[in-house]
Amino acid sequence: TQSRESIGEKISIEENRTLIRPYDDIDIIAGQGTAGKEIYEQLIQSSIVPDIYLCCCGGGGLIAGTSTYLNHKFKNIKSFSVEPFGFDDTKKSLNSGKILSNEKGHQSICDAIITPQPGDVTFPINLKNLQAGLVVTDEEVKNAIKFLSEQLKIIVEPGGAVAATAALTEKINLKNKTVVVMISGGNIDFEMFTRL
Repeated sequence: TQSRESIGEKISIEENRTLIRPYDDIDIIAGQGTAGKEIYEQLIQSSIVPDIYLCCCGGGGLIAGTSTYLNHKFKNIKSFSVEPFGFDDTKKSLNSGKILSNEKGHQSICDAIITPQPGDVTFPINLKNLQAGLVVTDEEVKNAIKFLSEQLKIIVEPGGAVAATAALTEKINLKNKTVVVMISGGNIDFEMFTRL
């Protein structure tokens, strides 16, 4: 229930350490962009040109970096952020054109991508790069985790499964489209995974 950002700030001050933000840092965003380069290289190797890119989004660093690279290489690609219900601050911010915070009182199993609001550095990048934001429910995420495990033998954490969830539940029209789905992170609680 505590703010990771506040905890990190406190430790950096008390122990005189440098705080490297997990998403709101231009070097981190550039580093995340290397995943976009890998995607590009794999697609080109297979002569595939994508129409749509779906990516999980918390503070927005991963999608800022990867969409920047993919948008540069594929001029017609449409990139979408995907967030859990109640933590769709990027979607709301994209719709309004300014940074908005999440309302209090929501919970989600997608804890790795729960942030209070989009980053000050990431948001302007995502506002330029993204078509829109998509939202999935925890129940949909659970079903997607199960599907990915059973059908594709991929074990993924809830936050990393939201983009696949959006594709599997067709949050946008994917018919006759070539879609790239970012699946990120395998840090899932064993008990939760077993229950699913």
